[in-house]
Amino acid sequence: MDRATFLGGLLATTTITPVTPLQQPILQQVTLGVNVPLSGPYGNYGRDVVNGVTAAINETNKYNASLTKAYGIRYFDDQNSGAIATSNVLVAAADPTVIGMIGNLTLDVTMTALSQYANSGFALVVPCVTADKLTQQGYHNVYRLPASDSTEGRLFASAVLRGRSTSNVLGVIVDGDYGLEVARAFVAQAKANKHNAELLTLEPNADVADSTAIIGRHAPAYIFFAGRPDKLGPIAVALRAAGYTGDLGFADSFYSEDVPKTFGKALNGAIVASALPPLDKVPSIVTYLPDFRGAVGAVTAFSAYGYAAAQLIILAQQRANAANRFQVLEQLQQGGTYSVMVGNYSFNYAGDATFPNVYLFTLTADGFTFYKPAFSDGFVV
Repeated sequence: MDRATFLGGLLATTTITPVTPLQQPILQQVTLGVNVPLSGPYGNYGRDVVNGVTAAINETNKYNASLTKAYGIRYFDDQNSGAIATSNVLVAAADPTVIGMIGNLTLDVTMTALSQYANSGFALVVPCVTADKLTQQGYHNVYRLPASDSTEGRLFASAVLRGRSTSNVLGVIVDGDYGLEVARAFVAQAKANKHNAELLTLEPNADVADSTAIIGRHAPAYIFFAGRPDKLGPIAVALRAAGYTGDLGFADSFYSEDVPKTFGKALNGAIVASALPPLDKVPSIVTYLPDFRGAVGAVTAFSAYGYAAAQLIILAQQRANAANRFQVLEQLQQGGTYSVMVGNYSFNYAGDATFPNVYLFTLTADGFTFYKPAFSDGFVV
């Protein structure tokens, strides 16, 4: 289904991926459920996830050698509401063809619906939520694809501080903003690597000049910013203008198309984390990457992780020849390794990747240039 068709049917709940007439008499429909916001301020991100899932389903149906099953998608608009998301799970559970669920986009909504996913017997593949709390609730039906916040912080510190002499390292956040878990883990790892490191929390209403002066008094040699670009970007620019010559690093919130345009010139050379690998450098996806790009247009982390989430459920279904959601969940609980668009995955008991990774990019005025993975695992060349 192309983007125009999707937008036209935005409020519908079901779409079936088409199959050829010759296959229709013998194909059994199996469906992937997607529970994300499709309207409101998060609607664009949710639609990216749906487009990624749809692209993966179409690719699978196009090249699927089996003549017994065809894959389809049923998507739900959770409106970024925990109550609506929970109700959507109940609707999906009433459809016996739905073999797994993908969602949600925000922590609070996902947490609210978690118990219903578990009670309904669904494997829930989470393509976007990175907060540590998600996989600390004791559920064993949750499979998170991106690295958790604390994992990102640890991996970033290990990668960028490796080989450096002991120096003043500063993790910077704004009080109450996103980034605490990332920055706290970054500082902890820096300390473990024998660096003099500390976490600095800035007041949310402090002006840029005051925040810059506070940071300067710590005399840092490396500064890692974790939080919203509109809050922390101007502070980093002001530091450079004030003569700071040390190195800068930024959490994955800075990996967006607006950051190079806004901050790229002033912050040229800074290292930015991203959950999204450089897809052109992934040999295992070279056969279907052009089709994916043709289907979704501009690739985002949401569409890529939506694609990968669909792949994970489909691979589990195929390995078990599963006919229902309970068999898919059982297959995922048995372990194993799954190769999908954004990485090679096995999962621990809590549902996090056994060997998570993040990818580091150099910021320039023209965009992001791939630097290296946090650690080399052979997925990216």
